[in-house]
Amino acid sequence: MAQRIPEAVIENVRSQANILDVVGQFVQLQRSGKEWFGLCPFHSEKTPSFSVNEQKQFFHCFSCNRGGNVFSFLMELEDLSFPEAVYRVAELENIDIDQQYSPQNTASTEQENSENGQLKHLYQTAAELYHYILMQTKIGQPALDYLHQRGLDDALIDEFNLGFAPEQKILAEYFSSHQLGDYQLHRKSGLFIEKNDGTLTDRFFNRVMFPLRNASGQTIAFSGRALVRDERTPKYLNSPETVLFNKGRLLFNFDKAKRLIRKSGQVFLFEGFMDVLAAYQAGITNGIASMGTSLTDEQIYLLRPIAKEVLICYDGDDPGQEATKRAITLLNEAGHFTVKTVALPEKLDPDEFVRKYGAQAFQKNCQENQITVLEFYLEYFKKGRNLQTESGQLAYITDVLSQAAEVDDDLQVELTLTKLAREFALDKASLASQLRVLKQEAGSQRAKAQLESPLVKVTNAEHYSKVELAQRTLIHYLLNEPNAYLYVANLPSFQFENVDYQALYLLIQGYFSKYQTYIGGQFLDYLGDENLKKLVVSIEMEDYGAYSEEELKDCIYVIDNEAPLDTRLVSVKRELEQAKRQNEPTKIMELTTQYIELVKLKQTVADDNR
Repeated sequence: MAQRIPEAVIENVRSQANILDVVGQFVQLQRSGKEWFGLCPFHSEKTPSFSVNEQKQFFHCFSCNRGGNVFSFLMELEDLSFPEAVYRVAELENIDIDQQYSPQNTASTEQENSENGQLKHLYQTAAELYHYILMQTKIGQPALDYLHQRGLDDALIDEFNLGFAPEQKILAEYFSSHQLGDYQLHRKSGLFIEKNDGTLTDRFFNRVMFPLRNASGQTIAFSGRALVRDERTPKYLNSPETVLFNKGRLLFNFDKAKRLIRKSGQVFLFEGFMDVLAAYQAGITNGIASMGTSLTDEQIYLLRPIAKEVLICYDGDDPGQEATKRAITLLNEAGHFTVKTVALPEKLDPDEFVRKYGAQAFQKNCQENQITVLEFYLEYFKKGRNLQTESGQLAYITDVLSQAAEVDDDLQVELTLTKLAREFALDKASLASQLRVLKQEAGSQRAKAQLESPLVKVTNAEHYSKVELAQRTLIHYLLNEPNAYLYVANLPSFQFENVDYQALYLLIQGYFSKYQTYIGGQFLDYLGDENLKKLVVSIEMEDYGAYSEEELKDCIYVIDNEAPLDTRLVSVKRELEQAKRQNEPTKIMELTTQYIELVKLKQTVADDNR
């Protein structure tokens, strides 16, 4: 059985690691007061709302509300388990850790026996079965011949664990005979289709199988290509979305490519699996592809922490060029990247190019035929236009200049203006003047977007009710002020009105019975519950000013006296609304009187607390 990482080892890594150093390897951060801000790596944004507090060793995004410690940052970013994240932090921070605690050798029993763990085991088993059928059986020979004809050799097929799901539906029977999972687990896996009578049948049959792996290299889904084309069925069939698989968040080959991408800062973006495989066999191993759909923000943010330059190498035909334009737009909106495209001749796709001209020619083309975004648009905007007319020329030039207004590279813009002036016999100074106008308009729009950004809203103090603020402040004091904790601990009848804050209070008591000193990152791991972790991070990333015993007592008074009144007010108001709907005059009068009395009482309590 796989072993756990001992708590002493975890604590050694946590105590030596600095979250600022780790996050700084993935996010460009700038200091603002006590905290560091940058663009959130978990969602699309143009204005920083992602914050790192070095003192407390927390990160928090004020926009998407993700937050945690150094381990949870990498768990979210790279789709790692907790043991994998501990080992990864040790790697990034050059902290000595025994090889016995590497991801291959560690996993908790809970992880192995969890539903997600069981689903991953089903997918890995299915992948191995499909691969065996492809490589070792007669029924797999036609699929193997097909892959060989497409230029893939056995070594590459083995490396990517490609397989074949035969016409005979064998997976359900195989799982049953080997006692792998129960009916409900099979239903949730997405590997089967449920018939009207409730029985399960294989989802994939007569298809070449491409295992889809998460960032950690675990198979979590499949894409199956029909071996025999049938107009009634799709060419590619993907697994349905499950708890493991979301096609908008997965990049094919990301697990293998990410190390080289991080090292080189460069990634090739292809349209399909076969393009990635052809490029991989041709020696370009830092290539990835989206899941048969347009590139998504989530996929871009997988690349953002590790890639600086994106080379789009989509098909050379018209649909490929449209897809290239969409990808350029999304990547530019995300910022951060230098974006180029790779021009392929004869409207070929990468797979076709490799098969026609060979691996060496493909590598050479990818290095020598890189063109800038503006070079791409100089050709793209000519499609479907009559450039022999003034209106056609004017529309074309305006479109190119609009794109140039979004580009910060002065040399690239200068070359573009020169080309336009030469091609249409125009005064370059006039073009530059028009470009300045467009840049000003673009700048105004960006400034407006910044004023409406999440960070600007966050920097204006969040508005909590008096009771809510008292509870948040008291939790902060309990964690950070030993005298406050001792004072409240000696109030035997005290409790929070809100169940989440009360749960936190009980866990704080448990934590201090085990540890003498509050360490933020350690406390988050002690909590376990994700919602409580987010609550603690959001509390701890706020400024509560200097601690005073008077402020502490005020918080307790509000919680003891005003919180119950608030709860009663909500309850009476709800009953009053129901009485009005049911037209009960006597009850309406009674409840209205109760409500008014409670409001007066609350005001009296508030006055007493002044």
